[in-house]
Amino acid sequence: MKISEFKYNLPRKLIAQYPPFERGSTNLLVLDKASGEITHRKYFDIPEYIEKGDVVILNETKVLSSRTFFLTPRGREVEVLFLEQRELDTWYCLIGRAKDVKVGDILECHEVSVVIQKREESGFVVKFVKGNSDSLFERYGHTPLPPYLKREDEKSDKERYNTIFSSIPGAVAAPTASLNLTEEILKGVESKGADISKIELRVGWGTFAPIREENIEDHKIHKEYINVSSEVAQRVNQCKGRVWAFGTTVARALESAYSQEEEKVLPYSGYTQLYIFPGYEWKVVDVLVTNFHMPDSSLILLVNSFGGKESIKRAYEEAIKREYRFLSYGDSMLIK
Repeated sequence: MKISEFKYNLPRKLIAQYPPFERGSTNLLVLDKASGEITHRKYFDIPEYIEKGDVVILNETKVLSSRTFFLTPRGREVEVLFLEQRELDTWYCLIGRAKDVKVGDILECHEVSVVIQKREESGFVVKFVKGNSDSLFERYGHTPLPPYLKREDEKSDKERYNTIFSSIPGAVAAPTASLNLTEEILKGVESKGADISKIELRVGWGTFAPIREENIEDHKIHKEYINVSSEVAQRVNQCKGRVWAFGTTVARALESAYSQEEEKVLPYSGYTQLYIFPGYEWKVVDVLVTNFHMPDSSLILLVNSFGGKESIKRAYEEAIKREYRFLSYGDSMLIK
């Protein structure tokens, strides 16, 4: 299959630059996979679609203020995006203007210093020699907003680019399908008789990488760390209703934890490089809540795999026609 089959024209004006004034007030496009029927609702209507016995899975990772700025030994400012903590004081990073730095350089940000230990893939491994990541992110860190927003982060983004239940630090991008969840909506879900559980998938920068290969099968997916506990695995396996995945991150984590041999979800902690595109046989997820994605992303392929190519095409056309807001801070889809 060709990536061109899944691309669409996304008007720049439809990319949501800021979150809604109030969480839960965004639009919700509901797609029935079986009939192809499309209904337009509001995000706060989600509990109406919950049934007794359903299991709702959320991603509780927290986005760190990990976008920082350092000075090189030659006095040049470089952007350092901390992606993954390897040890207590060692991180894997992306460094803007990489030509301005070399292995052995000590970079400084006020009273914090790191030394570049080595190059690794497209980034660098750095070690703190003065200060630590906690103080750096708290005092000088910026929210790593998605590159398509084309604006600097603001103070409010630190809160709004995280879910209300985010608790496990480590992600550089938010599980955006859950950004509009509120305590009231969650109570509404529970009141319908559903169980709410949480997994961890540390969203990586690779989630924004476009698919450059014409044949989608040739794309190499990025790896991300996931943690599906034994408790969550048990609840999913014993589910009497439907398994809801709030976001592509949850969907990817649950499908990654599924064992073909045992035909059930098993506890798993480690990395996944599961690449879901049309033709994939879904084993765990029954209902998917997700935002609207970039036209050349691996996420749009995952959604097409789940909802069906023609149905997703019509849904996106309808969303554009009605001027839905797209991407991280935008509106959502419920595919059932």
